[in-house]
Amino acid sequence: MRKVLILFLSILAITLLGETFAAPVKKDVLANGLTILSKESRTNDIVAVQVYLRMGTRYETDEQAGLSTLLQSLLLKGTDTRTAVQIATEIESVGGRISTAAEKDYGNISLLVTREGLDVGLDVLFDILQNATFPEDKVAQGKALLLRRIASRRDQLLASTFDLFQETYYQNYPYHKPRLGYPETVKRFTRKSVLDFYKTYYVPNNLVFSLVGNFDSSAVIGRIKRRFGRLPRRDIPSPPEAIFSPASRSREAIRERESQTAWMVLGYSAPSITSPDFTAMQVLNAVTGGSMDSRLFVELRDKKGLAYQIGSLYVPRVGPSFYADYMGTRPEQFELARKGILSEMGRIKSELVKDEELKRTKTYLRGTFIMSQESNAGQASLLGQYELLGPGYRFVDEYPKLIASVTKEDVLKIARKYLTYYTLGAILPGKSHVKESTKDK
Repeated sequence: MRKVLILFLSILAITLLGETFAAPVKKDVLANGLTILSKESRTNDIVAVQVYLRMGTRYETDEQAGLSTLLQSLLLKGTDTRTAVQIATEIESVGGRISTAAEKDYGNISLLVTREGLDVGLDVLFDILQNATFPEDKVAQGKALLLRRIASRRDQLLASTFDLFQETYYQNYPYHKPRLGYPETVKRFTRKSVLDFYKTYYVPNNLVFSLVGNFDSSAVIGRIKRRFGRLPRRDIPSPPEAIFSPASRSREAIRERESQTAWMVLGYSAPSITSPDFTAMQVLNAVTGGSMDSRLFVELRDKKGLAYQIGSLYVPRVGPSFYADYMGTRPEQFELARKGILSEMGRIKSELVKDEELKRTKTYLRGTFIMSQESNAGQASLLGQYELLGPGYRFVDEYPKLIASVTKEDVLKIARKYLTYYTLGAILPGKSHVKESTKDK
């Protein structure tokens, strides 16, 4: 089945590669620093508009933890001239969708409309970007919802284990904070703190517009210039000063919770999104735990029966990044499972990947990447993210070629460079919800 999937991805990638990236991307930068990426496509009548800006966990102080998430959740709750209901009604009237998000390195507003509904959609979007009001009652409702989300996440043991891992791995670096924040920080937020954060980061030189679809780029760029071109450039605060020091020894943090399953996340330092090592680490991750045919899945789940759930992920960020293996296992098998993961990490550091395994992995990565760009929204998202976060929008075209160029020697070199000292976050069954042990190994 796996080989059939790989063959399918190969054929589809070849078919879509020309279609997906054939049209050129136009980049315009206004005098005030606002960036516009536009790509016309006539494959359908859909227009995807993504707006990205630098904000998120990396830009928050510890006292502001969760403020980006709260702000983004309130953007659609009203402007100077529109209520939340009017915003929703206008977008729905043209069959469109609008949503917001906050991540560790950025915030995002996503608009999806038809060609005929683009004018209406842009009017609403521009209003939100400039005139959001954050009514007191909506702020109170948003805080209550965010507190419920925090409580819900704590009940999700794998998610809680990832949070524990990141706290331990990042130490004092801003990424250590959960994206949703803490109950004590969220409770202190006011309308003023949300509005001040909005005015600080929603400035022209911090915005990247990314548009893909059936539209007249000259006309849309003209509209953006008329609406935003005269706004002044403003200084954007740098992320809180913090030094990230890669671990000089392995670290472990263990908490006890009421559970029938033991959960662990075992991770290492990894290259940032702008590093030359980025694509080689993508390949390494796919080999070790990125699919159901990966080594962790086959060796530790299929052959040894150690895992209920297992895999790996590589999280490339603007700042310090990480690669991590994760697993849910029976409590009595926890130590055996941990040693199993470490054994597989030792294997990837000590021997070259087989030619056929490398070929399958690169085909899989290339195919899934092309498929992720099949829609206008997918293309607009990746163009905007790469432009904002550092590699630049052209990296979308370079990525498949870079993956194809990765050798088995590259994978071995990357493994030996990054997979040195590990950080372990684990949640084990126990009566206590607060007992915690943190130690250096």
